[in-house]
Amino acid sequence: MKYKILTIIFLGILFTTLIYFYTDKDNLNYLALGDGLSTGMTSYHVEGYNYNDYMIEYLNENNQLEEYYKNFNEIDETASSLVNKINNNIENIDQNIKIKQAIKEADIITIALGMDELNNYAKKNNLGSTKINGFIKKYEQVLKQIRRLNDKKVYVLGLYETSNIKKSKISKINEEIKNLCSKYKAIFIDLSSITEYKEFFANKKDYYLTYKGQEYIFNLIRNELEKPVFHETII
Repeated sequence: MKYKILTIIFLGILFTTLIYFYTDKDNLNYLALGDGLSTGMTSYHVEGYNYNDYMIEYLNENNQLEEYYKNFNEIDETASSLVNKINNNIENIDQNIKIKQAIKEADIITIALGMDELNNYAKKNNLGSTKINGFIKKYEQVLKQIRRLNDKKVYVLGLYETSNIKKSKISKINEEIKNLCSKYKAIFIDLSSITEYKEFFANKKDYYLTYKGQEYIFNLIRNELEKPVFHETII
């Protein structure tokens, strides 16, 4: 009788484990970090449908979404302010979770930094090497902190040309961001060709995108989504 009871308990545990494995393994936690590009800010100074919303829609359609941590991103976020958020472990009161825990639990993280920070700076100042290098150093701190907590998929959005920052300078900045992505095993999403589509911009002088431009970004991320997850040692 004793062995029969132990066998029943073992089979019960095994059955429960198998159910969990096959039903929950595809459930994903999604974390959005970044500036106005990530919040869907538009030329009309209101937030619209953004690439994160498209991603959530996509994950829901495929019954893969477990949780979406979205209130850690905000307009005018800088690399430095995001570093401070992580260092101070700020809390998302709406979802009752702190940012470090959200990073730990995330299966997918998207990061959009630089469009607000560098364009806001370039409107009033010459965007030279001092500011760019400072931005890149802080960006590295962001990725380093994330990789201390998480080894899963991180998608880093590149920058694109604006009326404030010309293509040649954007290319150099993107190369630096690519190097960081290579070092910290993140996936770089190249947005440099987005300016070829006039319908993605409601205002030629504004770099914020229409919902079509946001959908374009989502499709770029989705194209990368099924590629293997990195599990290599992070520096």
